[in-house]
Amino acid sequence: MPKRPEPAPAGDLSAEPLGRMVAALHSGGLSELFRRANREYLYWDRFKHLPMPEGVEPADAWRFVKVLRGIDRKPTAVRDVHGHTFTYMLTEEMQRCLHLIDRDAGGRITTTDAGIPGYAQQRYLISSLMEEAIASSQIEGASTTRKAAKDMLRTGRRPKNRAERMILNNYRTISELREMPDEPFSPGLIVQIQEWLTEDTLEDPADVGRLRETDDILVHDNATGTVLHVPPPVASIPAELARLCKWANDDGPEFEHPILRACILHFWLAYLHPFADGNGRTARALFYFYLLKRGYRLLEFVPISRVILRRRGQYDRAYLYAESDDADMTYFLVFHLHCIEKALKELWTYIGRRAQRDRELANVVSKDLSFNYRQRALLSRAIADRDSVFTVESHRASHNVSYPTARDDLLDLAERGYLNKGKEGRAFVFTPPEDLGELLGR
Repeated sequence: MPKRPEPAPAGDLSAEPLGRMVAALHSGGLSELFRRANREYLYWDRFKHLPMPEGVEPADAWRFVKVLRGIDRKPTAVRDVHGHTFTYMLTEEMQRCLHLIDRDAGGRITTTDAGIPGYAQQRYLISSLMEEAIASSQIEGASTTRKAAKDMLRTGRRPKNRAERMILNNYRTISELREMPDEPFSPGLIVQIQEWLTEDTLEDPADVGRLRETDDILVHDNATGTVLHVPPPVASIPAELARLCKWANDDGPEFEHPILRACILHFWLAYLHPFADGNGRTARALFYFYLLKRGYRLLEFVPISRVILRRRGQYDRAYLYAESDDADMTYFLVFHLHCIEKALKELWTYIGRRAQRDRELANVVSKDLSFNYRQRALLSRAIADRDSVFTVESHRASHNVSYPTARDDLLDLAERGYLNKGKEGRAFVFTPPEDLGELLGR
């Protein structure tokens, strides 16, 4: 857990340093400094180390940046413990990220359009749900390997420990939410989601599926014991949850990008901290649920928590910066958008690698003389579409051969493990095995 950020310089610019700032800005000396500060959305602890124009003090430059940022800040519905409204600045970098996410994960793009073959969609979706469940649980302390966790989820075996139970709960919860896109947000649903996520994983089982009842739930720095976050008082939670749900169900009078709203929802629930435990997992589940309800179906294939897990320190700091810097949520939004963008890039890398692998396998099959030309054609089709179903009659008709020849082709491939043989009625049917690629690769 990161330490509480260093306090930024307080106070306003006096006339003399303000004059130097304006002069340096007109001469171009500060332009790139300010562009970088907002492109990366730097907090004071990093900003102060940037090279400054001659005669400009970092503290004065920081105060000037704060003035410029304040001009374009937009209010959110989220309030801090002091009643101040969290705001954000829609930077050029955020707009770039939103454009790429819309292009690559918008509702008009189907998974087939995106390049995920039909045969692979269900398999990759399941794999992605597993990755999201594992990473989201590991962010909250689940200690286990991806291999062990995936083995549990794939085989359906019972979880061996608390960490595996966290992951199984997360997987089942995300799967459940996928099936209820028309369900409106409500306090009852949020409590239900926390119950699904935390069942049999909390030190006090009574904390499962109920709002916290005391104000002694604090977020600490584990190393020093320093209090990093004091959630809003329990008395405010019911009303705040109702406000959160009303906001999530209503797009409001002015357009606000759905991706930004999902990120704000994530931040809001985590900041409110309505449960004794499971707040982070619940916040990330709400983020996914909101975007699926808004038509970003391709994000089902994108395990964003896996990227967050690799950047756990930045994730925690994004919350702390937002609280420390006058309720400026921009730090969290910039971080979250970068994580979504990175996760989408990893998806495209996977798709490209998979397509290249299929081309290589098809090339191997085309040159393998242990198959006759009809078998090579059939296997090439099976590589391209793992949902293919072959029968003796369809194979005979495709190659204009006799029934016994077609049957021998298929039975030979089945005996060698390249097809699965089943029966529909009285006819045999043949389908590609799940591990066809691995078999051909060997």
